[in-house]
Amino acid sequence: MLTSMQIRQLESQDLPTLKAFADETIGRNYFSDAELEQVFQKSLAIPEGIMCSFVLVDDNNQIQGMRLAFPPGAWSAGKGNKLRPDLWNVPMESVAYFQSLFVAPAFRQDGWGPKLSEAAIAAFKKLGAKAIVTHAWKESPHNSSLRYLTSFGFQEVATHPEYWINVDYECILDGKPCRCTAVEMIKYI
Repeated sequence: MLTSMQIRQLESQDLPTLKAFADETIGRNYFSDAELEQVFQKSLAIPEGIMCSFVLVDDNNQIQGMRLAFPPGAWSAGKGNKLRPDLWNVPMESVAYFQSLFVAPAFRQDGWGPKLSEAAIAAFKKLGAKAIVTHAWKESPHNSSLRYLTSFGFQEVATHPEYWINVDYECILDGKPCRCTAVEMIKYI
């Protein structure tokens, strides 16, 4: 039986399931319950009421993917707090942020990642964003993070070694602490 999939806005009742999904796909405790509540709050542009984060759900409403995204003015740093706004061509107040994009292994290579990102970009455009910043995971399998973002129109800005070292979680690649490198990237919209 084929599973039907749908992309929809992140809802507050999704947070426990989102936590379990993130623990499995990113690494245990990458997001705490309290942090996911903050992510939800930062994802909602107020006063416009536009949600910028999206989930991919199956016909049982189980999360199979996520694009966590913050509108301009709702964020000041990524997970690792390393940022080079001095290298951007637009002011930070006009820049949105892509926090995390993950799709369950069974649904990768089906185009869901770009569709989740496009949903967030459509929300950003409604809010007048001029650019999107994100941090690519340099050590991702087959360099998938950097390749995906480059193919999606992002340009490299800076490299941040051991970007996630102060994040208290167990990396799926190298355990704890995470010593992976982030590549800061920007896309002008």
